[in-house]
Amino acid sequence: VLGTWAAAAAAVVMFASLGQGSGGYNAPMLVYALAATLVPSVAAFLAVAWGMQCHGQAAAAREPAVGGRILPALLATTFRGLVLAALTFCVLMLQSLAAGGSGAVAAAAAGVTAVEGAVFGAVGVGVAAAVRKSGPARVAGWVLAGILVAGSAGAAAALVPLVRAVEPVTVAMNVQWGPAGTRQAYECSGVPAGAAEVYHTERIMWLAAISPSVVFLALGADADPAGAVLGWVPAAIQEAGDGTQVPCVNGEPLTRDSARMPLPVVGIAGQAIVAGALLAAGNRAAVSRRRPRP
Repeated sequence: VLGTWAAAAAAVVMFASLGQGSGGYNAPMLVYALAATLVPSVAAFLAVAWGMQCHGQAAAAREPAVGGRILPALLATTFRGLVLAALTFCVLMLQSLAAGGSGAVAAAAAGVTAVEGAVFGAVGVGVAAAVRKSGPARVAGWVLAGILVAGSAGAAAALVPLVRAVEPVTVAMNVQWGPAGTRQAYECSGVPAGAAEVYHTERIMWLAAISPSVVFLALGADADPAGAVLGWVPAAIQEAGDGTQVPCVNGEPLTRDSARMPLPVVGIAGQAIVAGALLAAGNRAAVSRRRPRP
């Protein structure tokens, strides 16, 4: 956590030294926002490493623990994740006090860190249980963590040109703007406004939501509704999840009560599916190893 905070501070200082960050930017607030965004992803990598380590320790025990090797490893990894989440909250709260920002962002980052510690810890345990040799297991665990943390968002970005379409739009009326500058509601008239280039990002944002940092930023709209800490990013991510960047596509209005894509739920569910599949594979591999060979 301290390393992530230091890296965020160094990035902001470097940005300012290039002449881009001294003037209109609040450096402590930028450090706060950047550290809070990065901590869940860092926690995911740590949790995978902890999961593999805890499974190895359970496997090396002379007497088998209750629940075999997987359950004790899961419990140990989850506990470490909770400790990391508590440390995250303390460090980010200190930074929020220094920056004058909302402590709700620190609480949200700590909560996501705790969840990711459990889910990605399960990923590490599952990989270690499924792959018998420790060397290949470590490589597979780190590669999989990289795919889930960064590869998912990168893949979604690469797929954006494939969801491009040209569709008819009508004139938007009574547009209600949110604090971050995104449209929260609007009505559509029957007056055609021609055709517009539309990117149906709602079809691919489920993939980006698997990243822990995206999960946190998606929660940022609730933790930081005014955008004082995280700016326009959470609102833009939700807008991409809903696919409402262009208003009145095919004359469809948007209200404040319209269904929105629950990106945090979608992202954590995707991570849990991967973790569950790996745990099932690891459990099957463990059972097959215990069977006596004919």
